[in-house]
Amino acid sequence: MRSRWGNVKIVQDKFGTYVRGWRRKKYTRTLPYPLHIVRVPVMQREKAAIIKLRKLGYPINMISQGLGRSRSYVHRILRAAIMRLSLRPIDMRKLPSATRLRCSTIRWNMLQRFLPSWEKWILGEGEKPP
Repeated sequence: MRSRWGNVKIVQDKFGTYVRGWRRKKYTRTLPYPLHIVRVPVMQREKAAIIKLRKLGYPINMISQGLGRSRSYVHRILRAAIMRLSLRPIDMRKLPSATRLRCSTIRWNMLQRFLPSWEKWILGEGEKPP
């Protein structure tokens, strides 16, 4: 029986009737935490590359796909840059849909072409960003 004080049980024996209570067993985690999740360290050049790509007009989804990061990670970096006033917000909703689709195809092809040079710059092999 469960009461507001926890788990209780009414017990009768040769001495009388009384209430006996006990605590619930505290369960511990038996499964190990997932080891397949690897946290990739944050590099300053990667943050700068994300901000520069956004200034060039690439959308957040495209940047995250190209660099292999999550959209929330890219959005968090861009939001911090907007709060520091080093980046102004870009609103692409006013463009017609056909223009947006055409531009997104062209931008994706350009990003794929320049991505190896961006990665070299992020890893510190180059002096200037592409």
